[in-house]
Amino acid sequence: MNVMIIGGGVGGLCLAQGLKKAGVGVTVYERDASQHFRGQGWRLSLKEEGADALRACLPADLFELCVATAIRPATRMTFLDHLLAPKFGKPIPPLPHDRSFGVNRLTLREILLSGLEDVRRFGAEFVRYDLVDGGVRAHFADGTSAVADLLVGADGTYSRVRRQLLPDAEVDDIGGFVYGRTPLTGQTLEWLPEVLLDTFNRVIAPDGRAMSVVTCRTREPLPEAVARLSPSVRLTPMPDYLAWMVSAAEPGGWTVPGAEDPRAFREADGETLHGLARQMIEDFHPAARRVVDEADAPATFPVALRSARPVAPWPATRVTLLGDAIHSMSPGRGEGANTALRDAQTLLRALTAAASGQVSPLEAVRGYEAEMLDYGFAAVTASLSQPFMPRRS
Repeated sequence: MNVMIIGGGVGGLCLAQGLKKAGVGVTVYERDASQHFRGQGWRLSLKEEGADALRACLPADLFELCVATAIRPATRMTFLDHLLAPKFGKPIPPLPHDRSFGVNRLTLREILLSGLEDVRRFGAEFVRYDLVDGGVRAHFADGTSAVADLLVGADGTYSRVRRQLLPDAEVDDIGGFVYGRTPLTGQTLEWLPEVLLDTFNRVIAPDGRAMSVVTCRTREPLPEAVARLSPSVRLTPMPDYLAWMVSAAEPGGWTVPGAEDPRAFREADGETLHGLARQMIEDFHPAARRVVDEADAPATFPVALRSARPVAPWPATRVTLLGDAIHSMSPGRGEGANTALRDAQTLLRALTAAASGQVSPLEAVRGYEAEMLDYGFAAVTASLSQPFMPRRS
């Protein structure tokens, strides 16, 4: 069996690692020119299902490297008003260090790409596919094509694979927020209030504008973890930082000066978005404002909140979908990446059964899709209950 994966995000790369580990032929096609072509975001939280998927799909040394380079967990949950007056708080009990942990997105992606050098293709922009006798052919923007037994669309919320496979599938725009990074230095620690350090916090103004600040310090310095666990891996240095998000009072409440088109927010540059975030919290506590003021402004970016509408099962073919390509969801409950990783593990299990002759490829796809649609859209529904709530590390 030979599998092609369209899209080099977390879910697609996790599947690729699992297939290679299982001895199944796989190639990943990614439209970006290189692994550093675009920013990857600042952090995500892995829960038990996500961690289990990584453990199942990755070689042991790479999984251990994920754990060693994880972000130290928050110690307390707290909700505050915009002047940092506490409204609610409680300690967060310790969780198993290898079952629930936060990670830097770039670090995770670099680990997931490790060992795939011979099966990843950058600069391959997918255009369309054709079903051929016993397989599928993918066509790319440069005029090239490739044939495999199965094509997996892991190309995100705006998936071209989904657009062709399920043209009636709909994804709703439910707002957005601004996400940024502020260096965490010794000087920062001198003025940063304790309530914003190593906590899962939510700072809320009376009208609903809100901000959260997450402390991102790795459990072990990256060079030491790499040297100890997997010396061939190359990780980008990642100094300590604060990841923050700012949301408007209402979904879609962001207005870019001089641009009425709502797409202007999604396409704005870092400097513009940084300025918008500063304006949104101009009456917040001085320390909260300072977190944003001292941010790496060009690195600020928008997060568009998108939520897929449920789709009915469709006839199984040699093409299937994974992650945001099928069940894009709000990050409110921290389910998106974890569900994509679960997809990778579920599809890996189905495809290894097909590769060993236990089931046919179509039976494998049919079984995967039935299971994935059930838990995937349950996660979408749950995420809508907290559309702007970031998940703790």
